[in-house]
Amino acid sequence: MSPCHDSTARRIEDLASLDLCSFKGETVVFDARVIAVLEPELSNQLRLELGVRGAFVQANVEAKTVTESAWAKAQKLTCESIVKIQGQVQPVRQDFGSCESKVCAMVNVTSLEVVAQASPNLPSFRSKELSAIGLEERLENRILDVRHAASGAIFKLHSGMCQLMVEFLCSHGFHWVHTPRIISATIPGDNEYFHLPYFGKNAWLAQSSQHHKQMALSMDLERVFEIGPVFRAEVKSSQSARHMTEFTVLDVAMAFQDDYHEVIELMEAMLVFVFQGLQQRQKYKKLVEVVQELYPSSRPFRVGLDEHGKVPRIPFLEAKRILREELGLDSDDDKNFTDEEEAALGRHFRESPHLGNTDVFTIDQYPAFMRQFNSQASPDSPGLSNTWDTIVGGREICSGSQRINSYEELCQAMRAGVCGPPMDPVDEKWQPYLAAFKAGMPRHGGCGLGVNRLLQGFLGLNDVREVTLFPRDVNRLKP
Repeated sequence: MSPCHDSTARRIEDLASLDLCSFKGETVVFDARVIAVLEPELSNQLRLELGVRGAFVQANVEAKTVTESAWAKAQKLTCESIVKIQGQVQPVRQDFGSCESKVCAMVNVTSLEVVAQASPNLPSFRSKELSAIGLEERLENRILDVRHAASGAIFKLHSGMCQLMVEFLCSHGFHWVHTPRIISATIPGDNEYFHLPYFGKNAWLAQSSQHHKQMALSMDLERVFEIGPVFRAEVKSSQSARHMTEFTVLDVAMAFQDDYHEVIELMEAMLVFVFQGLQQRQKYKKLVEVVQELYPSSRPFRVGLDEHGKVPRIPFLEAKRILREELGLDSDDDKNFTDEEEAALGRHFRESPHLGNTDVFTIDQYPAFMRQFNSQASPDSPGLSNTWDTIVGGREICSGSQRINSYEELCQAMRAGVCGPPMDPVDEKWQPYLAAFKAGMPRHGGCGLGVNRLLQGFLGLNDVREVTLFPRDVNRLKP
């Protein structure tokens, strides 16, 4: 039997979620991490600051109340070690360090067991402001970095954000599918695929699951989504704060009844649901407050809606006009938005009451030559396409389009090469994809949403690597 175990002790699984006042005088047992070994008042006493799932607890250890062996081990404890504690709870109203939970307690220890002794002299991030630590240093010590309250809060929010997406989509009739990340065909002219030798054949890592999602729609699944990794050989990720070579994407595809704006509106509604969930649900709201307190660049996110209660939306050419005429930038209608232009539009929407004072908005009707070959041309505006981007925090986080659903039109678009080199629809590599259209494809649209970048924009952080647990870019292949 464990020296710390007492069958009468009450086991506490999550101190942060409990009213510790109700435990006054009770004997409890729990595992905890040693945050700090505090200066003792007497030589035969030891004070430990412990972290337990978001709560900070002070443990008072006296030589006379624990075994001789436990006392000897306690005196050699190092920060970041894991201990099993048994003792009586004394609730207090005092904060120990920076933590996402303000619920704290004092425990008079009656038994202590060292579960895992941490190495001495580990790098310490807990006592430092994150702004004083370089991101590269933090990534090199990611395990210790994420134990910092603010870093840990980010990845709990990442989990919460994904849960909210799934909650919304599943409540709106979507099916969660899983598609392959190893593919046999690439788009001509796109040189950012990772090649993968595959049992004597050529294969590549997928940049998107779009084609397989379209196949799923042809199977009459009607509404599908998945959340997973995609890969892109982004050379600029060595310098960019918004690009990586591996990142997480929410991919969505759905059949619509009347107009592709049904897809846009559903995705915008999902974003509002996610943002409001993160801001209003107590368990996420506390985490957001921790990040905003400890990250200087973070700021409250604004969800401004128009007079119809929807996310503001403007056409591509109107966004270009705003850049030139209202913001004084030299922006070309024949070129996509630069990072600087997106940031400028983001500031403009946030600061303009007539645009909603919002951090989220959509740009619609992009020129056809800027979008993928299977994007539907706009029937009312020659040269434009039924495509859109959603901007969050001054960065594009979502690109989508109405996809061509006619087999004949798709073959024509492939041959035309509107946005890249022509493709031969007779080529064998395209037959599995085109089979879905030969069998009858419903009218549909879809989008890919960068999950990491979405959280970055919501929190207002400077680098997408800050919201990626184990980022990958040109320079980073570990940990």
